[in-house]
Amino acid sequence: MSVKGKKNTTKRAPATKKKSGSASSFFATDADIKKHNQRKQVKQNYKKKKRKQREMPDWMYWSVASLFVIFLLLGAYRVLIVPNSFRWKPCYGSKAFELCVPNGYNIYGIDVSHYQGRIEWDKVADMNDNGYSIDFAIIKATEGGTHKDSLFDKNIENARRAGLICGAYHFYNPATSPRKQAEFFIENANLQKGDLIPVVDVEKRGNSKTELQRELIDFLSILENHYGVKPIIYTSAKFKERYLDNPVLNEYPLWVAHYYAEQPEVESKWVMWQYSDRSHIDGIAVNTDFNIFAGTKADLEKIRF
Repeated sequence: MSVKGKKNTTKRAPATKKKSGSASSFFATDADIKKHNQRKQVKQNYKKKKRKQREMPDWMYWSVASLFVIFLLLGAYRVLIVPNSFRWKPCYGSKAFELCVPNGYNIYGIDVSHYQGRIEWDKVADMNDNGYSIDFAIIKATEGGTHKDSLFDKNIENARRAGLICGAYHFYNPATSPRKQAEFFIENANLQKGDLIPVVDVEKRGNSKTELQRELIDFLSILENHYGVKPIIYTSAKFKERYLDNPVLNEYPLWVAHYYAEQPEVESKWVMWQYSDRSHIDGIAVNTDFNIFAGTKADLEKIRF
């Protein structure tokens, strides 16, 4: 039977309103809208409460802001002003190496490590600044019981060839056996006739002052027995006073670091004074530690092999 053109007489069910909790729904009821608004108001009140909790009183805000500004100023002072303050002080010595070199001394030197990068040692040896020149160079050889400075061999070979008096130093690590450190330095420093006697750089306290002193004496004794001389101890004036003021250690020659002072503030007699870490030396691209020897050339000969 053909159904073409026959009307569909099936009746559809009447549409019902769709309930929705959304206030934007076309089918939402007044009750739905009211509930939605109530929930929205609760959320807004909660956010306001949290925001109010996060807000601090004016006095606290300005206190924190003031502390932050003070912190920034102290940081700027420490980083920018302190390292350069010597440039604004009256100079009672002579200008050389972009420093004010104290009067009363005649022998000057530098100490270097891989930090200084490639050094043109001929330029270092030939430098003459206002009548001042570099006489000696002390070069980092080793650290702890396993680390050898990557540029030590090249530095000491080229510095010797340039005619400078050379020395080698070991950076002491309290966490490593003193015997292991001493033997490692002896093996790698290869000190020769004419070199300065060995140097140990002591800057770390370790577990305790007592342990540091005891093990450092062991380390120095091993070097002394091997080389036949008392090694030089390098340290800062403060570190010497706090941790190395010991009757046995006081017998060793002292190389003291105390920057831009009229004299190093130590009771012990010193043979070398690290006066600055910001000298400008020909042949070296970065700032370099500058040292003053306490005596004459005859005195310098006494601390050479």
